[in-house]
Amino acid sequence: MQQGTTNETGISRRGFLAGAAVSALAGGLGLAGCAPQAKAGAATQGNEEGTSGAQQADQARDAFAAPEPITDVSEEKDFDIVIVGLGMSGACAALAAVEGGAKVAVLQKVGIPMTHGNFCAVINCDELTEAGCQTMDVDAVMKTFNENNSNAINWNLVKRYFEESPESGSWLLSRAEEAGAEAIIPAPVPAVKFKGKQVAGVTALAELAQSKGAEVFYSTSGKQLVRDDGGRVTGVIGETDAGKHIQFNAAKGVVLATGCYGNNKDMLAKWSPGAEPFENFYNPPVNDGDGHLMGLWVGGRMQEAPHPKMIHVHHYVGDGDKNAPMRKCPWLNINDYGDRFMDESVLYEFRCNEAIKYPDAHSTQIFDGNYETYYAQMPNQSDPANDGTLEDFIEWGMAFKADTLDDLATQLEVPADHLKATVERYNELVAAGHDDDYLKSMDFMFPIDTPPFYGIRRQYVISAITGGLEVDESCNVVDENWQPIPGLFAVGNAQGGMFGGSDYPFDITGLSLGRAMTFGYVVGRDLAKA
Repeated sequence: MQQGTTNETGISRRGFLAGAAVSALAGGLGLAGCAPQAKAGAATQGNEEGTSGAQQADQARDAFAAPEPITDVSEEKDFDIVIVGLGMSGACAALAAVEGGAKVAVLQKVGIPMTHGNFCAVINCDELTEAGCQTMDVDAVMKTFNENNSNAINWNLVKRYFEESPESGSWLLSRAEEAGAEAIIPAPVPAVKFKGKQVAGVTALAELAQSKGAEVFYSTSGKQLVRDDGGRVTGVIGETDAGKHIQFNAAKGVVLATGCYGNNKDMLAKWSPGAEPFENFYNPPVNDGDGHLMGLWVGGRMQEAPHPKMIHVHHYVGDGDKNAPMRKCPWLNINDYGDRFMDESVLYEFRCNEAIKYPDAHSTQIFDGNYETYYAQMPNQSDPANDGTLEDFIEWGMAFKADTLDDLATQLEVPADHLKATVERYNELVAAGHDDDYLKSMDFMFPIDTPPFYGIRRQYVISAITGGLEVDESCNVVDENWQPIPGLFAVGNAQGGMFGGSDYPFDITGLSLGRAMTFGYVVGRDLAKA
């Protein structure tokens, strides 16, 4: 067991991840966790048949109402900084804080660090520039970023991210090396990833923080914040898996690093209703919004709805656990009926809004034997997260290849007459040089007439909800009047204001993890100095 680690359940990494995968595939991700339960007998989803508007409003109030204060605290522990959650933001906050001389506690709901994703954006960092990564004109990027986020960002927070990203990126690379994690710079993409994906890097950073004195209390959930008579947040009450309540006092501050609320149906319905119909595949099952709710209960201001949903094009959930190449590529897309249904050249993050009109947000990419030539001619194509070649996926039964469209339709289980008519019409539009049907850019339209023919089944799934508690540029949670709540901070997906609008923008690769890393580092560093 690592120094300073408490794990009352002894849950193993292999055991937890296996259980999470089974529950995800079974659709059992709606864990209640720390979210208050609806009254007995009340419907838990507002769209349940026969539920009136008044009843829905009552249910919403019940779902987010503050619970009775916990009074059966068995012991108290004193720290400078208490961090709730051990993902990318929590691990970075803990490591930076303990390096600054602070006495640090981390509460983690499960028995391991938890994060997901591949890339952590790092902007204009010397080490990345030397490795061949793109540099950015920050002023121009911020202006475009604001427009792509519906002019709904916290400008000062986003500006702070770009200002701090170079330093935090250098720090991350240095600490990853110290921790023995293999950091990868995927030039020219300005980002950092880890061998074994981000969870390997986060685990190494967490262990490094422990080796330097941070105490990690595994299998311990944050339940309620503690305030003094003046309203300052002075600690958090945690609950072990055995039901024991411990009060963790924080002389300098509590940091909410609890991730998003993708598994809380009530919160989705209220703050990100556009995400409700999508399969929740990537999200750790323990991400149920408990940090958001704790902040609300002490007067924190929630970012205005809708909160941006991060939707990725994935494999069909039933087809396995790997992503085939070219998932972002705007090939001809058909639905389960064999019909084309959208302009495939729209921004990647917005395609989901058309796909969700069809069962389970399924779509299938169709292309022909000249695909390599055509792909090379398309502008701005990048797909660094492949798990194998196209031929690998055909062998695994997750992509399909046929000499005729009839045979391809059979393999894809779509009507052959519809598929052939769709391809015929598509080829007519290519020949005419204009997409009369959906106005797709001709830069991405190529004929489908040369065997073999290919189909890759895809599904749009939730990766994260990227809205949360409003903060100032220091990540201090604010109240309804935009005044900081002393002693309370939010980072990662518990934090609001970094993104706006209904859909997370993909114009900067890995920005969700990038802001988690940068602001985790910044808050840990600055609180240690306070």
